[in-house]
Amino acid sequence: MSSATSGVDFVVVGGGLAGLVSANRAAEAGLSVTLLEAGSETRYAANSRYAGGVLHLAFLDVSAGTEALRRAIVDASAGLRDEALADALAVDGPRVVEWLGLHGAEFGKGGKYPFMAHMLKPFSLRETGFQNHWRGKGGDLLLDRLEASLLAAGGRLLRGARADALEMIDGRCEGVWVQVAGEARRLISARAVLLADGGFSGNPDMVRQYISRRPEQLCKRGAGTGMGDGIRMAQAAGALLTGMDRFYGHVQHAQAVEDESLWPYPVLDIVASSGIVVDGAGRRFADEGLGGVAVANAIAGLDEPLSSFVIVDETIWENAGRAFLLPPNPALERLGATIHRAPDLHGLAASIGMDPSVLAATARDYNAALADGRLGALSPPRTVKPAMLATGAAPLTGPGFLAIPLCAGITYTMGGIAIDAQGAALDTDGRPMAGLYAAGASTGGIEGGANSGYVGGLMKAAVFGLRSAEAVIQNRLTQA
Repeated sequence: MSSATSGVDFVVVGGGLAGLVSANRAAEAGLSVTLLEAGSETRYAANSRYAGGVLHLAFLDVSAGTEALRRAIVDASAGLRDEALADALAVDGPRVVEWLGLHGAEFGKGGKYPFMAHMLKPFSLRETGFQNHWRGKGGDLLLDRLEASLLAAGGRLLRGARADALEMIDGRCEGVWVQVAGEARRLISARAVLLADGGFSGNPDMVRQYISRRPEQLCKRGAGTGMGDGIRMAQAAGALLTGMDRFYGHVQHAQAVEDESLWPYPVLDIVASSGIVVDGAGRRFADEGLGGVAVANAIAGLDEPLSSFVIVDETIWENAGRAFLLPPNPALERLGATIHRAPDLHGLAASIGMDPSVLAATARDYNAALADGRLGALSPPRTVKPAMLATGAAPLTGPGFLAIPLCAGITYTMGGIAIDAQGAALDTDGRPMAGLYAAGASTGGIEGGANSGYVGGLMKAAVFGLRSAEAVIQNRLTQA
């Protein structure tokens, strides 16, 4: 049985950072707001709850200045659909950090890198493994405080509430159909709806369709709760989807697929960017110089993602392997992860069931190109200028070589609903859809592209969550 409920000004689908920011902003402006969260637990799973908590834009501190931020965003995201989105992030990034601070966020400098100047406290990224990573840390604490702020402002939060269809009347979104556990499916009518339910990383069918033939061989290093409901609802209503083939994630040890002590950290991004990443035949297939996000996407695109390895020597392992926070050396072996070692490449190849002549030829070609300054001539080419959280290419000379089995760790999907700079969903002709907005990992066209460019998931969520609410507020005032 289905039924309808009385209307509200604003319905928000998804209780992560984007949804809570937007719901709070609207409620504080006097709008009646209902937030729908599919999770039923008090500490429901959400990517922003589990996030490292670094608020940056394209690996720049948000105080770097509007033009510097804008250039970095455009450079990072070859898939940027509309440069007005970069302008929105660059202009409102600092404002969002200030707004979050007024709503319970505590910030500190979480590391030596400039982009870590605004990291949520208490700091995460201090212990390996999932269970030790997030409880009581910055993202978890911030969501709790934003929920309390929403309720104090008169907003309503429904847990265990899964939206499944939009109510579209004459091309305008006028509500959402929702199933609350133990109740009849019902319509919540609204003047506007925001879709912010976290993309589709938790939906294996959609992951298989857009990202990887073998979703079961990927490590779900985020909440895994994004089922693609918002994207599918919007598409059914006529919205444009964009950039669906890319995700944000990291290079993980292959055993992380089954062992949560090995994710979200340590990661192998810096190690992968220093050595060579090869498939099961011993051939390179990725541009390691683009950094871990791009390499993770390349691994996911293999017919057998768990067939890949990073090949390094002991010198790289002792240097790049100990770089950044929670480095893989020595954490991986301490945690029981397999690392193959041999005194030479032929012995290493034999130990992992690889043709020694193929791996030796791959390493020889790579070393020669590195020595001659022609890494761009390799196939695939190797970017010379390293991405953030990457190091320069290092020669594979020994003594001693390592092969570390890899998997792609997927945190959130980068593609989704195309939006304008105010967060309005766009239809297939590129026009704003009345009453329908989207933010966070449910959106596309901001990150991704050929290089899997990463802008910053928390900032993307918060900026467009705030902007969409302010657009709804303005429209409400205009209609009053």
